[in-house]
Amino acid sequence: MNKIQVGKKVGEIFETKDYSIFKFREDNRVINQNHVKKLSQRMKDRGWLPSSIITLNGNGDVIDGQHRVKAAIMSNVPIRYKVTKGTGNDEMWEMNTLQKNWSPFDHLHKFVVKGNPNYITFNNFVNQFPMFKYTEVSMFLSNSLSTIKRDTFESGDYVVKNEKKGKLWGEYILELKPYFEKYYNKSIFVRAFIKIISNKKEFVFEEFLHKVKLRPNMMKPCGTVDQYVEMIEDIYNFKRSKKVNLRF
Repeated sequence: MNKIQVGKKVGEIFETKDYSIFKFREDNRVINQNHVKKLSQRMKDRGWLPSSIITLNGNGDVIDGQHRVKAAIMSNVPIRYKVTKGTGNDEMWEMNTLQKNWSPFDHLHKFVVKGNPNYITFNNFVNQFPMFKYTEVSMFLSNSLSTIKRDTFESGDYVVKNEKKGKLWGEYILELKPYFEKYYNKSIFVRAFIKIISNKKEFVFEEFLHKVKLRPNMMKPCGTVDQYVEMIEDIYNFKRSKKVNLRF
């Protein structure tokens, strides 16, 4: 049997139950408590996974593995870790960006803490309109159906086009909630609304809302964006002598 060739030693692995050495950074990923509980239960049953290694920098900041550290503390098991001296913000963010389980909102938090004004605006919008998904928020703030490229958002290069207009559109859709409560914030309806209001200058929301109030039964769930556009057009043209084409 061939022996495994051992390469150059580049670091050491340590193990400890002295949890005080682990520091958590505000600009790291937001802690998911449900995930911590699941990891903790697994550690109580099986202990620490030997191949799992936490990464700290020279200051004791947890660069990678904060959920595992929290779970280990909760389940009272020793933690295995390595220290990579000189690791700073850029290395931490780069490492975390490569994590597949990082959501857009984890990256959002990262850049909000860093003070990026576009991400602060995005975060404020999310807090004001929690009923909308990340992709729809990006459309509101870009004032179009254009979505953010994931690598653009994760790299910190995202730019808001017009916050005031985006919030106005969000408020418009909220005014429709009493007449379409189960569907007003569904992705295909929001996209249909944005498609119209971003491209059709002749569309006046106040007139549309008035027609909805007159005939709320015309607000019905549809299966596609185009079907919703057609529905909005039908409602808008109700008792209108000069019909408006919102589909083309």
